[in-house]
Order: sequence, then structure tokens, then C-alpha cells
Amino acid sequence: MNYGEPYHRIDLPRCGMNVASAVRHAAGALASVLLFAAALLSCAGDVWAVDAVKINGTEERIELTSHVAVMDGQGDNLRVNTAAGLDGVVRQMSVRATAPGTNPVWMVFAIRNVSDKPITRWVTAKRYHLIGSRIMWPDLDQRRIEALTPSVGFVPPRVPNEYADVFRITVEPGQTVTYVAELASERARIFLWEPHAYELQTLDRQLFNGIMLGIVGVLGIFLTAIFAANHRAIFPSAALVAWCVLAYLCVDFGFWHKLLQLKAEDNAVYRAATEAAIAASLAIFLFTFLRLRHWNAFFRMLAIVYIIAQLSLVFIAVLDPRLASTFARLSFASIGGIGSLLILGLAVSGQDRALSLIATWILLLVWVFGAAVTLMGQLNGDIVVSALVGGLTLLVAMLALTVTQYAFGGTPAQAAAAPSEHNLKAMAVEGAGAAVWEWHSRRNEVKVSPIIEEVLGYNHGELSSKTDDFIKHLHPSDQERFRMLLWSIEERKGGILSTDFRIRHADNSYRWFDLEASSVPSPDRRAIRCVGLLRDVTDQKRAQARLLHDAVHDSLTGLPNRELFVDRLRGAMARAGAPGGDQPAVLFFDIDKFKSVNASYGLIVGDSLLLTAARRLARHLGPQDTLGRIGGDQFAVLLADARATTGLKALAEDMTRSLRAPIRIAGHDVILTAAVGIAAFDGGPANDEHNLLKDAEIAMYAAKRGGADQIAEFVPEMRNELDDRIRIESELRLALENRQLRVLYQPIIYLPTEELAGFEALVRWEHPRLGLLNPSEFIPVAEESDLIVRLGSYVLTEAVNEAARWQEELPRLDNPLFVSVNVSSRQLFRQDLIQEIRHIAGKSVVPEGVLRLEVTETLVMENPERATEILDSLRQAGARLSLDDFGTGYSSLAYLQRFPFDTIKIDRDLIQASAEDSNGAAIVRSIVALAHELGKKVVAEGVEAQTEVGFLRSIGCEYAQGFYYGEPMRDRAALDLIRVIRKSER
Repeated sequence: MNYGEPYHRIDLPRCGMNVASAVRHAAGALASVLLFAAALLSCAGDVWAVDAVKINGTEERIELTSHVAVMDGQGDNLRVNTAAGLDGVVRQMSVRATAPGTNPVWMVFAIRNVSDKPITRWVTAKRYHLIGSRIMWPDLDQRRIEALTPSVGFVPPRVPNEYADVFRITVEPGQTVTYVAELASERARIFLWEPHAYELQTLDRQLFNGIMLGIVGVLGIFLTAIFAANHRAIFPSAALVAWCVLAYLCVDFGFWHKLLQLKAEDNAVYRAATEAAIAASLAIFLFTFLRLRHWNAFFRMLAIVYIIAQLSLVFIAVLDPRLASTFARLSFASIGGIGSLLILGLAVSGQDRALSLIATWILLLVWVFGAAVTLMGQLNGDIVVSALVGGLTLLVAMLALTVTQYAFGGTPAQAAAAPSEHNLKAMAVEGAGAAVWEWHSRRNEVKVSPIIEEVLGYNHGELSSKTDDFIKHLHPSDQERFRMLLWSIEERKGGILSTDFRIRHADNSYRWFDLEASSVPSPDRRAIRCVGLLRDVTDQKRAQARLLHDAVHDSLTGLPNRELFVDRLRGAMARAGAPGGDQPAVLFFDIDKFKSVNASYGLIVGDSLLLTAARRLARHLGPQDTLGRIGGDQFAVLLADARATTGLKALAEDMTRSLRAPIRIAGHDVILTAAVGIAAFDGGPANDEHNLLKDAEIAMYAAKRGGADQIAEFVPEMRNELDDRIRIESELRLALENRQLRVLYQPIIYLPTEELAGFEALVRWEHPRLGLLNPSEFIPVAEESDLIVRLGSYVLTEAVNEAARWQEELPRLDNPLFVSVNVSSRQLFRQDLIQEIRHIAGKSVVPEGVLRLEVTETLVMENPERATEILDSLRQAGARLSLDDFGTGYSSLAYLQRFPFDTIKIDRDLIQASAEDSNGAAIVRSIVALAHELGKKVVAEGVEAQTEVGFLRSIGCEYAQGFYYGEPMRDRAALDLIRVIRKSER
């Protein structure tokens, strides 16, 4: 095979040995046996390793083709040595082909991270590369890499891409990872890209592609439309060339399958068909333009047969793309040669059409020669491919110019009617939604494309004016900044101008625009001229503003969330420290038994009740006061000056009285009550904003212990009630050090087949004095301290290690046994959670998706925007996500489709309610239907009876867990269960 690069091919030796049949004496026989055994062991251990490619995070692109070992003819299984790590240890890894019996080509390479940070890179292999694709039996579009297997860590996920096989890999600091690529074709050029650099290169290419498509598309439309005014056959024949070239560029740029919703895997067929179509269209154009139909019958018949043969290649491409492409590429040479002879002969005889076509045909011959040497691999580099695409576009423009000049008499005035290449590019830019912006310093004027004036409702030429007049149309806050940017460009004698600003609309509103411009060379160095693109980005700016608002406001009520409330409380306390300052106070509201109300009436009704409660509380506040939503059913009120009120307790009573007003829902009156805690700022240095809010919360819990609809004012003695929690925290710290925590595993069953699908990891504390404690008795204490980080890391590590053992005992390719681990709020919003999961997974090689993280809906609603970002990163790190306790929280249903959850877990209370009355069953059925509509699977918790199993299976619930299938068990018991299942499956 010719790879066009210095591959290292390795053909592993085959074992074989002939042992003499005659043995002269016993010692000789024993020596022969020993030698034979040694040879076998030598062959059996014949594995290979490669040198690691070192990366430090600064490289944007590395071609791995010259650093790989290619192994051919090794069957479906491959065993190789991994590259030596920093410790010098060499291990072995074994890889199996994706499809048995394919005997693929293997490619092995290794990556070493020599930096102190994790490095993420993309391994890419283009599915089609023009350079070296050959003329005879060309290498067309096809998948290059079938699978990529690492020596450690998760299997690299495939990044969706229509143009190349792209895999995302992450190498930890100081780690050396060996990768084995199973090739889907005979040849592949593999690169290691920095993701951002790869995307920038793709964006640059897309800009170039858009300009080329715009030019060719405009030419095709122009030639087609002009046929209506001038009914000459040369126009549709030239337009056919333009449309065929446009179709080929759509295939080459990846737009064809997007426009017509076709499969990208069929690009080989489309590429071969469009290549044949271009060749056929050139033959038709030559036949039409040179008027070969007026020749004698024999030559006319030969020309028609040749054209029909070319057209047949388009249909042959459907059956055999490589055969059609071979003849199509050879046809370009034959058309160029035959056309040259025809044009030369007719030009010598004085035919004017042939004379006008000479320049265009010379360009065609140059292009055919350049394409031929590129296909044979003699030219290399992305600039070569761009030059060929640009040359093909220029060829179409030359054909259009030639046809137009000849058809309209060829006078200069008439020739000027044909759009120039500069105008075509400008039209392509405007078609992409951008406008040209130009500033000339010496003339002190600004020019803007008319499209911007149309968007802003101005008359033509109104914005193309003197610089000061243009700046007057900007927002007053942007005028001076924009003027300073222009002055900076002028002082530096050029540079890049990148900024955004607002321009006033004709209706006096403002729209945002983004300007990207740079100075262009000029003979007069005193005259600075900047040219760039101006884009309307108003919609993007509004979307960013919405995101910023959602980051500090509750998504349901629009009230300030905890972060914004604490920030305003900090400001109020700072003002209170000034002489004669105000005395702020905090009222903490917790709605009584709202969880049961939410479960009885549903999430939509629950959200409406929260909105009603917020409105009622807000009626009692002044303009300087703040009402915030702190938690699911918790609100906090910041009184800017408690002295301005008649009394804090009296105000709290008025607000709870408003809450108690009946709310009519579904024929029933719902009455909301709340426990209220009151804490006032006493001016002490230790009483900061967090402590003041905590004091109000402590008072609220004290009121709640007194019953429903109670109010309590904070007193310092209330803090003594926290002694028990402090003692538990101290003992929990010792328990982590003495490994008194145990991780139990409760089975999760796949309901359609009653098969074991996985386990949920549940942590228990073997307390030496209190016995076995449930998470509810110590997790809240851990969350309030730094212990939740250590506790979460311990559970994650134990669960992943145990899951790795399950895969060894019961390997499943399609649906491996998974483990679900609960994640707390402190864990989820940690900066290093994603890095920790990658580190834990790197120690135990488990399939992607085995680790599933369970997050409650109340947790993600604390900060929806930040939670969405973190959850997306967790999925990219290889974990799957489950929304826990669905149906018991207070979040808006509109957010459910925004979070990237794979599974929804229904709370056990709803499952038990479904067996008791029809309303409960209807709620569960609705949740399952909603989940399926959103493409998510459902896990039912707390299943304890056969009737519940039958009901869940009838409504399409996928998974179930509960005492009916098994109680939480130790790791050894779970492993024994898996072994029993393995024996039964055999």
C-alpha cells in the first residue's frame, strides 16, 4: 500500500518449527523439547510498541502519520506493548476488531503529556483528501477510523463531523497513553489537533467555501436568467457547467447532504456523479459554443456518442462510484486535448468563437494539469486544494465572461455588464448577512453597504458620510469609545479594529453591531484605510442579557436567587456600619408541607402556587426591600431598615396572613402557611451577611419545630441546638479516616426482560455507638462542612472500582452493567469535579456510560445556567446523568428539556401513591409519557409489590429498583449475584 507518508509497517512473524523425528539419546531429546518450548514462548510474546509523541499543550497540529506503526494481516485480535511511561514500565494491551472476520489494518501510536495539566486533543482523519487520491480507481469518501482504543481511561468518544473521523482524547499530566486505531480503509492520514485550532481552521475553510459557493451560484443564476433575455443555446450550456460545478462544490464542502437531507456516507456516489457531470457539461458546452452540430454527420455523430457516454457515467456512479470517477477524471484530459485541437484548428481558420475561447481553454488546461499532479500526490498542502477550488471557480467565471462578451457583441461597454470577481465576492458577503464597512482617515469619511441602511430604516447613503456624522448615529455611551479606537488606529499607522457598538434605528431604538476590520496597505502612509465586515448581532446580545439575568435570578419567579440576595444583604450591612445608618433585618420563609401539595396537584400547579406566594409576600415590601427565592419552597426578605417598620414580628404576621388566603384549585381551596424566622443586624463584627441569613434560617427551623404557621425571632441560644450536628461532624471526620463508611449496592432491573441492568451505590455509616446510619442522618452535616468533598470522592472511587470488576465478571458489549452515584450540591458545583471523575476513570478502564451520576431537580434549579454547563461537561467526560426524585421538586417544567439528562427517576412516594388511587397512577403515567416525549428513560424507585411492577411495565417504564428486587447489599454479595447471572446466561 502507498500511504504517501513514511508509515512504519510491521508484519508480525508466524510461529513454526520442525522437530527431528529421530532422537539419538535422552539428553538430546530433552534439549530439543526445551528449545521448541522457548521458540513457542518467543513467538507467543511477540508484541510491538511505539515511541510516544510528546505534547505540552502548545501544539496546534501534529501529523501522527509518521509516528505510527501500521499492522496488516494480523486478524481480528491484536496484542501490542504500550509505550513506556515516565516510570519506564511497559505493559500489554489487547484489542479486538469491531466486526469479527474483517481482518482490519491496525494503526498504533502513543501520546505523552509532558505538561502539568490535562490536555484534550482531537484525533482526526479526513474521509476524503484530494491530494494523492489517484486518477485510476480513486480513493473516494469513506470512513477511515472504525474505532480508537486507549490503553487506559475511557474509550475516546467520536465527535460528530461530516468531513472527517474525529475522536476526542484526554491525557492526564505525566501520563503516557497508547492508542490502537482500527482502520476502516487501506490508507489514512491521521492528525492530532487542538480542538479550538481545528474549529478555527474549519471556520476559515467554511468562509472560503461560502465565498466560492456564492460566486458560482451567482454565475449559475446569472447565466440561467440571461437566457430569458437572449435565447441563445450558449447560455444554458454555460449555465449547465456552472450548476455542475456548484453541485460538485456542495459535495466537496459537505453542503449537499445538508441541503437535501442525504446521508454523508453516500458522498462517494455524489462526488463521482458530479465529477462525471462536470466532464459531460464541458463536452456539451464545447459542442454548443463551437457549433459542432453544423459539421458533417459522421463527426456530429461521434460528438453526440461521446456526450452520451459522458452522461452515462453519472448513472454508473450509483452502481460503482470508483469506476465512474476513474473515467470522469480521464475524461477531463480527453476533453482538454480534443478541445485544444478543435479550438486551435478553428482559430487558425479564423472562427471568432474559437478565438474568444482560447484564454478560457488555456486556463482549463492549466487547471487539469494541476489537478492531475495533485491527484497523483506530487503537490501537497491545503493551499493546493484551495487553489484548485479557486481555479475551478475562476474557470466558471471565465466561461461566463466569454459567453457574455461574445453574445452581446464584445464591446467594452457591453462587457462591463458582466459582474466582476470583486462584485461577485461582495454579493456573496451580503448574501451571508454581513455588510462591508470602510473608513478612510485622510478623507475623514465612512462608507457602509446599503444593506445596513435598509436594516436601520435609513435612506440610501445616509450612513456613508463624514466620520463625525457617522458617530452621531451611535449610542451616546459608545461614541467616545469608538472615536478613541479610530484615533488609536491612526496613531499606530494601522492595525486591527474589533469592537461592537449600538447604532440608532430610524424609530429611535438601538441595534447592536459587531465590526471586524483591519487596515489595508497604502502607498501614502499618512492615509489609513480600514476595511471590514459589519454584522447585526442584536439577537445575540439579547440572548446574552437573558443568560446574565438568569444567572442571578430565579427562573420561575424572576426573584433574586441566593447569590444576588446575599450580595444585596452585604451592601445593606455595609451601609448600616456608617454613622446614622439603617438597621437591616432578614425574614426567612419556609412554606409548610409544600412537598405534599406539589405531589398531590402536580408540578404545574406547584409552580403557580409559588408564583402566587411570591406576589403576596412582595405586597408588603417597600421600594428598598428585597424579596428572594432561596430554595425550592423557601423565600427570604431583606428589610433595608427594620426601624422603619412597626415591628418585625407584626410584619411577619401580616405577610403570613396574606399567604393563608385560600387559593381555588380544581374545586378545592388550598391554604398556604409558612414558618418564619427573623434575624436583625446587631452591628457586631462577627455578624456578616452569611451568618445573618443563617441566623434567620435557624430561627425558621425553631419556628417549624413549634408546628405549622409559626414565627420565631432569633436568639443566640438557638445556636446551642447545633451541638449535635457539630458532634456528628467530628465523628464523621474520624469515620472517613477509619473507613467506617460502607458502600452498598441496590439492584436496578430492566423491566422488559427482567434482566439486571446495574446498581445504585448507597453509602452507609457503621457508627460504633449508633449502629448503621442512613445518609439522611449525616449527609446534611457533611454538606455544611468540607467533608462532603472527601465523602463524595470516596463513594465515587469505590463505585467505579466495583463497576470495573462487574465488567470482568459479566462483560456486555451493548448494555454493560452500570453504577449510579448520588451527587450533592457541594460536589456538583465544585471546580474540580470533572477532573476528579476523569482521574478516577483513568485508574479503572470501564466503558463509557457505566458511571451514572444522580442529581436532584431541586439541586440543578439552584443555578440552572451553571448547572447546565457543568452537566454538559460531565457528559463529555464520559458520565451519564440521571434526574433524581423527579416529581417532588419545585422546578419549572420548561427547564427539563434544557438539562442533558439521560434518565429520570420517579420518587418512591409517587410509586406508592400510584398503587393507592387513580390520581397517583395518572401522575406516574404522565411523567413516563413526558420522559419518553423528551427522549429520556425512566427508573422507578421504591418498587415493593408485583402489582407495581405490572403497572410500571404496562406504561413503558424501563427500569425499576426497590425491595421487591433486592435490598442494598455489600460489594461481595453484588459480585456473587453477578456470577450467578453469568452462569445462568451460559
